[in-house]
Amino acid sequence: MLQELTDYYEEYCRSIRGEAEHLRNDRMPRITEELFAVFENTGNRLTYEDVYFLRRKHLAVFGLKAVLDGEKEDLEKLEEVLADVCAEECWALPAHVNRKADPDWRIRVDLFAAETAQTLSEISFLLKGRLSDQVTEKVRGEVMRRVLIPFYRSKAPYGGWEYNESNWCAVCGGSVGSAAMYLLKEEPEMLEGILGRICYSLEHYYLKGFAADGTCLEGLGYFTYGMTYFTGFAEQLYRFSGGKRDLFRIQGLDRIAAFQAKCYFKSGRTVSFADGSMDDTFRPGLTCFLAMKYPEAEIPAMERAGSLNDDTCYRWMALYRNLTWMRLYLDRLSGGEIPQTERGEPEGQIVLPDAQWTICQSRNGAGMGAKGGRNDEPHNHNDIGSFFYLDGKDFLLTDLGCGEYTKDYFSEKRYSCLCCRSLGHNVPLIDGKEQLPGREYGCDLFEADGRGRTVISFGKAYGNPRLESLTRTLEWNPADGSLQVEDLCRAIGKRLSMRENLVTRWKPRIEGNLIQIQGEERGCLIQVEEPLGEIECILQDFSDHGGVHRDVWLLQWEAEGQGLKTQARFTVRPV
Repeated sequence: MLQELTDYYEEYCRSIRGEAEHLRNDRMPRITEELFAVFENTGNRLTYEDVYFLRRKHLAVFGLKAVLDGEKEDLEKLEEVLADVCAEECWALPAHVNRKADPDWRIRVDLFAAETAQTLSEISFLLKGRLSDQVTEKVRGEVMRRVLIPFYRSKAPYGGWEYNESNWCAVCGGSVGSAAMYLLKEEPEMLEGILGRICYSLEHYYLKGFAADGTCLEGLGYFTYGMTYFTGFAEQLYRFSGGKRDLFRIQGLDRIAAFQAKCYFKSGRTVSFADGSMDDTFRPGLTCFLAMKYPEAEIPAMERAGSLNDDTCYRWMALYRNLTWMRLYLDRLSGGEIPQTERGEPEGQIVLPDAQWTICQSRNGAGMGAKGGRNDEPHNHNDIGSFFYLDGKDFLLTDLGCGEYTKDYFSEKRYSCLCCRSLGHNVPLIDGKEQLPGREYGCDLFEADGRGRTVISFGKAYGNPRLESLTRTLEWNPADGSLQVEDLCRAIGKRLSMRENLVTRWKPRIEGNLIQIQGEERGCLIQVEEPLGEIECILQDFSDHGGVHRDVWLLQWEAEGQGLKTQARFTVRPV
């Protein structure tokens, strides 16, 4: 572990220097009115955000390079970037403001205005005396004008995020609180007013958004996002207060810290529930810090550690702490303060009972995840009772995870998006209907025995008054990676139809009751017991989080019924 971490740290420093040389003679792209209006006119976010986040890349890279090496040319370049960011008309994203309804739209503390304030404040503090007074004062003035004063003068809760159980609470609050500690030392009344509100919202709202077992229901990526800013703020607050304010003592943080490592499969692939990703990476700085605080927080395999360019938003809070917190962990590890332990090979079944998740792995590298829950979770997908199946790096029956963020994606049209509606998940259609969104549509029983058997009752998710029950039983074999699935539908009065629906990114081959799916490296065979009629293969278009259109195939067949019961069985085996 020591050598792996050391190699990563050295490569990370090299990548900072390399990116700085690459960008040194480039001017930051300009933000224009035309770009800002794209979202308002079309609902497309990526056109503006690609430019916005490339500007944040310049900010992060030259900030890191200046802190790391302190060379004159880096400081001069950084001053240009700082001045340019301070001159932006609005730090918030177009998706988070309403120019028609809000005359003060330029002053909006959203995720990215808050992040920008934290970044500028911390860079200014770290390089105090080395940046010009003119730039330092400009940074202070803009952070105060755009973020700290508007938040301080507002009535709680600010902007919907202050009392919200999501990543917004941690990111916005942690950023505002961090900037305040850097810039308001001489204004104790204002500082205390801000810190008191932030501490309250983080403890009573953000942390309450996790399940009691530590699961982040928004998805693995949002665990990283929110916890980076919670932890960054909490660590700074601890030092700033001389240890008098210690958010790390809050009950349940040990379980939250342990969540991340549970979501990684042997191949490095990740659980993609909600707006997650099957190919996520972790932030080594955050992970090392959590490992120092909580023995339960394991470090995943280092080949899944995020590089400088993995976060396309270039969030300074995480990128800078990849340097500082990793260095601290390495020093303690090499000094014997932290014992070196071998990373165990995951196998068997992990059960997260409060979130109603189960994650299974086999000796030969196959894996499965399944969930219960309800259809009003943060970054909700209508996915109650769903499962996915992978072998090695190939997700063969998939959970699509996060789609392209557009205006529709966060509106009443959300469930027209394939990845959000139940049609885009491995769950059946009942009488031709999909699951419904809302708190009342969810799982009424979830049982997992820890040995591979999971039972999920989720008939309520469909809102059909004639559906008495729908029970899915999954039997996982940790020895050979095979999965048996049985769905049993019970109706009231008259039998209901049940049409199985499986989702894959790989074009399948169907022969009778056998479905073969071949991924890039590995494949699986699905044997369907007694389907009524042919198994259909339906091509769908899916726009992923990066806006790339991908083919997705739905595998559907009618299940056999007798009396008021309709039953389907199928087995998935690696080949």
